[in-house]
Amino acid sequence: MVHTSFAVRGGAERYLRDLSAALVARGHDVAVYARPSAHGEPGDRPIRTRVSDRAPGPLRKLATHLGDLADRTGLHPGDLREFAPDVVHVHNWQGIGMPAVTRLAAAYPVCHSVHDMAICDPNNALGNTGRSRALDALLAARAAALVRGLRRVRLLLPAERTRATLLRLVPSAAALDQRVVPLSTPVPPDRRALPPGDRSTFLYLGALAAHKGVTDLLDAWSASPLRARGTLLIGGDGPLRARVEAAAAAHPSVRYLGYLDSDGKREALRQAGWLVFPSRVSETYGLVCAEALIAGRPILASAAAAPVMAAPGSYLLFDGAAALRGRLEEAAGLPADRYTALAASARSDGARLDWDAHVDAVLHEYTTPHLETSRS
Repeated sequence: MVHTSFAVRGGAERYLRDLSAALVARGHDVAVYARPSAHGEPGDRPIRTRVSDRAPGPLRKLATHLGDLADRTGLHPGDLREFAPDVVHVHNWQGIGMPAVTRLAAAYPVCHSVHDMAICDPNNALGNTGRSRALDALLAARAAALVRGLRRVRLLLPAERTRATLLRLVPSAAALDQRVVPLSTPVPPDRRALPPGDRSTFLYLGALAAHKGVTDLLDAWSASPLRARGTLLIGGDGPLRARVEAAAAAHPSVRYLGYLDSDGKREALRQAGWLVFPSRVSETYGLVCAEALIAGRPILASAAAAPVMAAPGSYLLFDGAAALRGRLEEAAGLPADRYTALAASARSDGARLDWDAHVDAVLHEYTTPHLETSRS
């Protein structure tokens, strides 16, 4: 496993750890290579700092983006020689760089899980796309270079919608080896098909970041009568943690739960009637949505991030931050029979999300013959 770092604890990081554990449980040897970071584990193998990452403060961001295209320092295939992997599974590569991925693919069979849209935009939430023609032209040139670097890499995409978004923004990616391998997540039995929660209790799980819609959710809640008769549970960590803690201090109906382990998630999902997924940007999948469906919780999501694994009868959508408050109030006041139908649809969707089948599918992609490359 190769990943940029565990500086944040998001869905990609959790998925990598879960997949690694599942492979080890099946008798496979797994090594994780990542840059040292706060949430790394003692057994992780370090990736060296690139030359481009040593640029002084004001230039570091630009140097990092340029380094992702051209910096050949950092990870080298020789760093993996002692472990001698049969397959290298690359997760997030920004900060490691495409030259490193390309060199790995010349030495080993390589799969890349597409957790974000970094191929299309260095702002992997597509924050730069569409801002100007000149910028779009630069992004297209960058994407063309990245596609060339990925010619010997198999892309593992979590949903057809992810593939459609990638090909719409980078048509040349159609030439790449790509497979849709629907995601799942391991969930213990005590978090499956939970008894009904409170329709006026809403749960947010995930990174506390602006592009995830956290500020939109807090603003909508503070302006709504729900702040006096409902509950907003927030679990996660990230750059907006202080803002969330301030909201919890100002409004007793907002409860910040911190970063949740499995027991914490079970208790939060038990209380909540809804998962709120207010992301401002298109999401490649949304593992927290899968967890909510497995628990039997319907989802209140932004139209930009409609959950790809859910049937339309399992969620309500809102179009833009201005509509979020109204949707929250509507959801809290749904008639019992309507909410029951949404929850039943969610449970049905969740029952189809099979972690073991997902691991089987990943192993199949690892072992298909045309992934073989000559080793250097």
